[in-house]
Amino acid sequence: METTNSNSRRGFFSRSLKGAVFVGAGATFAGSLLEPLAAEAQSSDTALQAKIAQLGTVSLQTSQFALKKVSNAEIKTFAKFEAAEQETMVKILKDMGTTLPAPSPEGKALLSKLQSVSGAAFDKAFMQGQVETHQKLHTAVSSLNAAAKDAHVMHVTALALATITEYTERGQMLVSKLG
Repeated sequence: METTNSNSRRGFFSRSLKGAVFVGAGATFAGSLLEPLAAEAQSSDTALQAKIAQLGTVSLQTSQFALKKVSNAEIKTFAKFEAAEQETMVKILKDMGTTLPAPSPEGKALLSKLQSVSGAAFDKAFMQGQVETHQKLHTAVSSLNAAAKDAHVMHVTALALATITEYTERGQMLVSKLG
């Protein structure tokens, strides 16, 4: 039953994000015709969206890797849900025609670190990486929310912030359990 709720939440989030992007794109287009400053705002939003996609890519790649290597059952469940969430985001971004970015140098370093450790050390490094990535996601999505002028974008980013906060707090709890 919990999976159904998660899938329903993810489905709602997916549909909402697609709608917000459609409405946001239309608003951005109309704004660029009406207001010369819209181009500057759009480039700022584009940079934030690229940062969010880059962080999401790292989270997806590390979660998929963790599903093969993690030893702790709770952390494996976390990785499973995070991978599913990020796979949904990848699908949305691809549907929008977005080219997914390569991981940042920090993301590549995290992936490299995860490849070099195993057992409890892997579990802790993975969860610390997830917490740090989600904290950065929170900052980027908060900035996008604050800059948004479209109600749909504000609503979707607010929903995303709730999920990011949930994953960050759960990640912090798991890190503290690992010692």
